[in-house]
Amino acid sequence: MWNTDSLISLSSKMLKEHVLSFFNKAANTIPLKPSKPGNQLGPKTLIIKFSIIFLFIASGCGYHLGHGVKNPTGSTLYIDVPMFQNKTTEPKLGFLVTQSIKDAMLKTPGIQIVNDAENADIVLRGNIIRYRTRTTAFDQRAATEEDVELSIVIQAEDPSKNEPLWRETIKASAAFYLGPDLTLNRSVQDRAIEEATASFATILVGQLLDRHEAQQHHDKKNNAKK
Repeated sequence: MWNTDSLISLSSKMLKEHVLSFFNKAANTIPLKPSKPGNQLGPKTLIIKFSIIFLFIASGCGYHLGHGVKNPTGSTLYIDVPMFQNKTTEPKLGFLVTQSIKDAMLKTPGIQIVNDAENADIVLRGNIIRYRTRTTAFDQRAATEEDVELSIVIQAEDPSKNEPLWRETIKASAAFYLGPDLTLNRSVQDRAIEEATASFATILVGQLLDRHEAQQHHDKKNNAKK
């Protein structure tokens, strides 16, 4: 079975091969004309230079295609993320938060999302307990800048033992600017909500991997003592 690391490596290698082949064909097709002193580089020279630059960029892609975080244990962590419960009056927050978590996990090598607890190593449950907007700047007439603030209680569970692993409250926020158009203000506020949920998801995935790594080390020490 292909893992995320191998797929990224394969895609990068194939991309570089195809582009390099294209540049080689183009370079061989265009005749090399001698350039006079002070003139710009000829088309063939430019193609060769651009191909070299591209290869340097492509070879450095690596995990930049992903989330920037990686499962440090080297194994695949299977996670079930049921829909988070929205305890606030702001509509659709449960869906937005849950989707942001899944998006972040899909970009993280070493994590795979499953749709049932039976096939999961960890089940992540959450309650969105607070949503508010807070004015952070204003002029003489009205507020000009506000923050969207979220507070979400997370509980990670071990489905094989049917017991909680850890519980924590994570907060996230994002700023947005207000203008005279009320419809536009609501659209900008919705965008800030998406940014806050994405920030929350990034924090959650990082903490999840840190805790999983710590638990793995703890288990290895206990097994070595036996």
